[in-house]
Amino acid sequence: MALKLPTLAPDKKQLPTIVGGVIVLAAAGWFGWQYLNEEPPPPPAPIRKPQPVTAAKPKVKAPSPADIEKAQVKLSEDVLAASGLKQQLDQLPQTLAASVRQSGKPQKKAAPALKQAIEDALAEAFAAGEFHAKVSANLKKNFDQKRLQALLKDFSTPTARSMIEMERSSAAPEERAKFARSTAATKLPPQRAELIKRIDAATRASELAVAVASSTVNALALGMAGENARKSAAMDKKIEKQRAATAQKIRDATLLNLAFGYKDASDADLEKYAGIYEAENSKWLYGLVYESLLDEVKVASAEAAKRIGEMAIKPAASTQTLASAMTGADARACLRLETNTAIIKCAEAYR
Repeated sequence: MALKLPTLAPDKKQLPTIVGGVIVLAAAGWFGWQYLNEEPPPPPAPIRKPQPVTAAKPKVKAPSPADIEKAQVKLSEDVLAASGLKQQLDQLPQTLAASVRQSGKPQKKAAPALKQAIEDALAEAFAAGEFHAKVSANLKKNFDQKRLQALLKDFSTPTARSMIEMERSSAAPEERAKFARSTAATKLPPQRAELIKRIDAATRASELAVAVASSTVNALALGMAGENARKSAAMDKKIEKQRAATAQKIRDATLLNLAFGYKDASDADLEKYAGIYEAENSKWLYGLVYESLLDEVKVASAEAAKRIGEMAIKPAASTQTLASAMTGADARACLRLETNTAIIKCAEAYR
């Protein structure tokens, strides 16, 4: 709207006043003009505080099922890596296969054909084992974000990282054998021995070793006996007779192997490390690992038994020879290789 100024004939005294009024009108606009014409002024506009300008929040796209699964897999794999399990699981098939082949070499009691058949069947079956995949699948099935996040935090502490690094380090067979004969191994201080036993119990290391050996022996015996009921009964009797003694050798060897692995750790660090494994989250994790590995060993052992059963092995391979090949052969080499087979061999040799 254009401003309309009044027609005036001012004298010199009025001029400054009128000029001033024109300036006010020009500045105040139409509302000022109405006010000077003595019309009721409009109510003053409320003073509003300037509102901050906020940008519209972008819409966050909900994660897709594929994205969620990917994040879950990553968290699980991060925990396996931080705990040292990933490296062990990746190497387990090849390590078990190599251990089987090495453990068969010193056996003089076993008939060559039988020894070679067992060695090849077990080595090939274990080499094809998908131990890492089995554990990962079990973690996916039982995924627990809070537990896994807590475990990742626990295994990322300086003490845990230091202990896991000790577990990863390899040593020459001679160094392990020397330790096994030393007083550091044969006369562990009570406090040290108790800490080793606590870690073993929490991780179920020796329990798993015994279960693996038992599963393997039973599967191979079944494969060897085939449909021969008399032979199968004789094998079962022989294996059962040796089971308790062999199991104790395995446990002793596992504890000895743990003592060697942690020989450079302080009791204080072992105490902290044992506490991590004794927590409910670790019990949950290692329970899943135990189930996964044992299931995969059963699959591999059954495959080995099937292969042995399909082979034409001569009758000269007696029940006594088979039992020796499958049990006594396993307890003497744990100080050379970190596998169940090697653990059993070690205990036999140094007991």
